[in-house]
Amino acid sequence: MDNEKLAERLMNGDEKALEEVTKNYTPLVSTIISNVAGGNFSVEDIEETTSDTFITLWYNRQKIQKDKLKGFICCIAKNKAKNKIKSNQRHQDVVSIEGMDFEDGLNVSQEIEDKFISETLRKALDDIGEPDREIIIRHYYYYQSSTVISEKMQMNNETVKSRIKRAKEKLKKILTERGFTR
Repeated sequence: MDNEKLAERLMNGDEKALEEVTKNYTPLVSTIISNVAGGNFSVEDIEETTSDTFITLWYNRQKIQKDKLKGFICCIAKNKAKNKIKSNQRHQDVVSIEGMDFEDGLNVSQEIEDKFISETLRKALDDIGEPDREIIIRHYYYYQSSTVISEKMQMNNETVKSRIKRAKEKLKKILTERGFTR
């Protein structure tokens, strides 16, 4: 069934349509949430946020545009992940990679790999220098817009945008040199 018909059924309150959407889009939604979280969510956090995405979709089904179902779902997933990050930050003062606990059931080798990647990224961020480092952290970690960053750092908005672009290029080059490819 095509997405437009599925969206229409969903908008009309068809619970079977919600089941189909959930089945079809769970992998995509989970990937979006995982990417936004940057490896900082547990499997349970990802599953919970994925479920929240589809619950939100159901309660906002009247806002769906038939030809934009996938985009609507992706936006909800991204926002739910950001909200979960903010919620987690409120419950933790500082998350320290060095103090990471290896909980039962977690893949220890994955935790070690995540720690290595985080340390490499941290070093790469240090290598790009200030103020680019702060701009990138504000933009990608705290999800601040270039307008907010420019206000907080007392810089021109266009300067912030160009610094983000150049810093991303520098980071890509540094990480590629260190063996990370995507």
